[in-house]
Amino acid sequence: MRHRGRLSPSSPARKQVASAQARAQARKTAGEQHSVVIDNLSNEGQGVARLNGKTLFVKGALPGETVLAKIDRNHRRYDEGHILELTEPSAERVEPSCPHFSQCGGCQLQHLNHDTQIEYKQQWVLDGLARQAQLEPAQLEPPLRSAPQQYRRAARIGINQRKDGSAIVGFRQEASKYLIDIDQCQVLDPRGDSLFRELAALLNEYPGQIKRITHAELTFGDSNGALTLRVMKNLDGSLQQQLIALAQSLNCGLYLNHGDHIETVFEDSAPAFSLPAFNQQLNFAPGDFVQVNGAMNQAMIDRAIEWLNPQADERILDLFCGLGNFTLPLASKAGEVVGVEASKEMVARGEHNAALNGLTNCQFEAADLTHSISARRWFKQGFDKVLIDPPRTGALEIIQQLIKTPVTQLLYVSCNPSALARDAVALKEAGFRLQRFCVMDMFPHTTHVESLALFVKD
Repeated sequence: MRHRGRLSPSSPARKQVASAQARAQARKTAGEQHSVVIDNLSNEGQGVARLNGKTLFVKGALPGETVLAKIDRNHRRYDEGHILELTEPSAERVEPSCPHFSQCGGCQLQHLNHDTQIEYKQQWVLDGLARQAQLEPAQLEPPLRSAPQQYRRAARIGINQRKDGSAIVGFRQEASKYLIDIDQCQVLDPRGDSLFRELAALLNEYPGQIKRITHAELTFGDSNGALTLRVMKNLDGSLQQQLIALAQSLNCGLYLNHGDHIETVFEDSAPAFSLPAFNQQLNFAPGDFVQVNGAMNQAMIDRAIEWLNPQADERILDLFCGLGNFTLPLASKAGEVVGVEASKEMVARGEHNAALNGLTNCQFEAADLTHSISARRWFKQGFDKVLIDPPRTGALEIIQQLIKTPVTQLLYVSCNPSALARDAVALKEAGFRLQRFCVMDMFPHTTHVESLALFVKD
């Protein structure tokens, strides 16, 4: 007989009480200070410790350090905190070179030795592949390494207005919607050094116009570039003329993004970048996706060609091909290459770049790769090898179609370790093995990880 007024061990009411007690207990630790030893580095760049059996993420802490941490927030499975005092620093800790490091959300790892950053990034991806797909590469290749500074040839720069009417030109604060003023960005191409200061000074002459611009996008090619402003309303003619002069000083064209179209205000010639190893030049337009680390892009393409080893009698499929970044180098070696991209505009750009470089053995097709392409004539003709360079969401839908074809080699260019691990499960189940793998230092000082994974089916 159940006693009135008492709860059974398994009753929903008792579970609710226990849950409430657990939450109340968790809340008690917020604001407390504890000395902890950091055991690991999370893939978001935070130090990982254990406190009373619970995971504690400590912002700014590095493995091997002893820190006095303050608990900021409690969660059911973990807590978050920050360093109050660095008791025993890691030998891998370095002094951040950027004065904006503690505020700007662009770089998270400037306090960690650059070579060590790459080691952790490699381990993050390998751990994910082992945990989710039970895969490890037969050949672990050396990482592709980048210069730690001045590597970005593209950046999105925020613009806003203070209450006093002055302009803010810079980047978002970490985990915030608010901007901070930036004088100089050490990871940006030095050709863009002056933009922050000069654009702020110019906008301050037109305080009534500042709210009409939400952000600027700066992209450099080899010799010239593009400065694109996202505008909510038309700009004053005088301001527009001064913006043209500013763009010219940067050797850039000036473009206005109105949301539904991009207006060319001034342009001497289309911006472009070269791939010297293949004697190729690729033109791009404002709004096009361009790999922001130019030197790493070339190294990545070189290794992709080496691993896929395209032959003159082979037909190769390049998925999520963009403006032909991989398609054209592949076409210089293979018999035929088909590049596929969702955007018809990018397909046209790819065709233009193929013609620009005198390539007649590649074609570009528009297709939504999140849907079936099995009925497309170019797909039914078959392929010997596939290169896939998907967005952060990965490519599970298209991989599920590819594994039903005779393809035996697939090179996956990953910008998201979680998506790669998930997609690798499907490849493994279809009989593919992970033959070669490497990480790429595409974004030094950030937690962003890119990698190359060659899957082979015997």
